[in-house]
Amino acid sequence: MSRRLGPAITAAFIALPEMLAFPLGGRPRAFQRGAEAGWERPRDERRAPRPSPPRGGGGEKPRWQGEARGRQQESWPAEEASPPAWRVEAAELGAEFVYGVNPVLAALRHGRRKVHRLLVQDSIVAERRKDGAAVERAEALAAAAGVEVLRVDKHRLNLVCDHRPHQGLAILCEPLAFAPMAQMPPAAEGVPLWLALDEVSDPQNLGALLRSAYFLGVEGVLVSAKNSAPLSPAVSKASAGAVELMEVFAARNLPKLLEEARHKGWQVVGAAMENSVEPHEVDRARPTILVLGSEGRGLRTNVLRACDSLVCVPGGLAEDSDEAELVDSLNVSVAGGILLYALLHGRA
Repeated sequence: MSRRLGPAITAAFIALPEMLAFPLGGRPRAFQRGAEAGWERPRDERRAPRPSPPRGGGGEKPRWQGEARGRQQESWPAEEASPPAWRVEAAELGAEFVYGVNPVLAALRHGRRKVHRLLVQDSIVAERRKDGAAVERAEALAAAAGVEVLRVDKHRLNLVCDHRPHQGLAILCEPLAFAPMAQMPPAAEGVPLWLALDEVSDPQNLGALLRSAYFLGVEGVLVSAKNSAPLSPAVSKASAGAVELMEVFAARNLPKLLEEARHKGWQVVGAAMENSVEPHEVDRARPTILVLGSEGRGLRTNVLRACDSLVCVPGGLAEDSDEAELVDSLNVSVAGGILLYALLHGRA
């Protein structure tokens, strides 16, 4: 018996690599040969075919076609059949879509913008989700202001908001603009703190800085009119709606304005890593303007010259360590929040 089995076992071992090898087609050669020989999977083990769509427009659509599409068409007004049509309308009005719970509620409540329309995600209302209370407040504010309210599906709301996190709410509204400022006002009573931003062009950083400034109670915010991010919907979302509650000023010549402010009793403190002091060394008994630069290059040279002193946030790593070379600074919005708190804390 061993003599009979020996050649068969040897042949099996020789054929084993070939049976286990997968060609480019993705099926083992052994399965391919089985198919060539007429072998097929038993009929009851085959995958059931997908249902065909009903012909003639009758009957119920199969689930795989997407039931949501039918809801979207029904929830969108027939006379304005697609989000691109609303984008054309927004362009003609010179308007924009502001999105997110806090920006929408703040814009409706404080009325700094003219709001044309409120868009509400219909599934939030139908499913009574946690954002339902915010939707109810938004609809009540819109009704009180005479703003049209439309409920739309999530897909179309995604389209008009460029797939940004709208949280089920958006408004079609007029854009916000910076208020021009030619010169700083004389220092008021007490020790006010202003925030000046030198060409901060990233909308997320600008929004985060406005949020921190509003939360911490900064007297005012001033930006350079050139090369600064506009007060866009992205800025409003990043600010958690703070931009809807505060006036943001812009200076055409920021270095000149800062230089003149020094002669009016203001202390101008720039944020920089070199030749700087720590926050506790800054005189907090004087009216102060904290100046922050862009994420990449920091303060411009002419802005640095207009500063009385420079301040930085000290790091916790040894200066000569490899880690300090890799991570040698903070994001401008994070550093700005820390410096604002440090300069405001303990002021008279």
